[in-house]
Amino acid sequence: MNEHILIKVTTEYPKEKTKPQRPFLVPLGKTNLHVSRIGTGTWQWGGAFYWGYGRTYTDKDLAGAYNASIENGINWFDTAEIYGRGKSEKLISWLTKKYSSDDNSSIKKPVVATKFFPYPWRWKRGTMRQAVKASLIRLNSEKIDLYQIHFPFPPRSYSVWVEEIADIAKDGLIGSVGVSNFSSEQTKRAYDILETRGVILASNQVGYSLLNRKVESDGLIQTCKEIGVSVISYGPLAEGLLTGKYRIENPPPLMRKLRWAGKRLKLLPPLLSLMSDIASAHGASQSQVALNWLIKKKTFPIPGAKSATQASDNADAMKWALSDDEMEALDLETEKYLHQ
Repeated sequence: MNEHILIKVTTEYPKEKTKPQRPFLVPLGKTNLHVSRIGTGTWQWGGAFYWGYGRTYTDKDLAGAYNASIENGINWFDTAEIYGRGKSEKLISWLTKKYSSDDNSSIKKPVVATKFFPYPWRWKRGTMRQAVKASLIRLNSEKIDLYQIHFPFPPRSYSVWVEEIADIAKDGLIGSVGVSNFSSEQTKRAYDILETRGVILASNQVGYSLLNRKVESDGLIQTCKEIGVSVISYGPLAEGLLTGKYRIENPPPLMRKLRWAGKRLKLLPPLLSLMSDIASAHGASQSQVALNWLIKKKTFPIPGAKSATQASDNADAMKWALSDDEMEALDLETEKYLHQ
């Protein structure tokens, strides 16, 4: 890390952060759906093979994550029908019922976002409607707050699914419509199709982090900004690489190492050192630096949480802000990830 960067991040900041009385909510895209600047991602909820659900953490841990998320200002959870083969949706339903049924609880029903996966065998019209109804049963709900097309996969054109999601939204089973992993061109096309149907495209959920900045260089961020579509950032902590927990001598579990880590572990030390300096100046964690960077980029990060501690730490990233100099330092340190 060069001297110029060190000078930028040694400013003293107040270390004490006050807990907000109520969540600070903002609209998602041009919709009336209001969410906190950070959501809780639930890919890990029920994911035994990849994440170790049932071995390294349990339903009790997830209950703590749910509770801590809402108590600390996070009002929404992002899931999908494929997470744990529906287990994630069921866990959210169970936890919502568990905590909202307590007369003494301050927890209210959260916003839930889920997704439709376009499997190759899902090619008939009406398939999405069946998937929506199945998710509604697992979520024990009459309406899905935000329903997203998980990927623009063939064999059916993504435009077919966009037309069908518009039909379902018109029927009142979906509150707001989103897409996920759509390119700049695909996002604009989906926006135009929905607009002709009188439906608003609220969001595009994409991989985005300090170690994954391609959506900046390929025009997606700019396109979403121009048409008023919010960007939801998944993988904001790069599956743990940005928490400071993993090093070359302490790599992540095998599956995550194969999928994510690779040569990144060798390149991480300078970035983690910079993040540590910034975190110390704010009395924050390195994870919060990564999340705050995404908030300052005007996106909605959805870090995963498997415990109350993780959820509370994630939420604390909403309670302070990186300076312009710190943003510039982080941008410069991660320029190599703009085109990867």
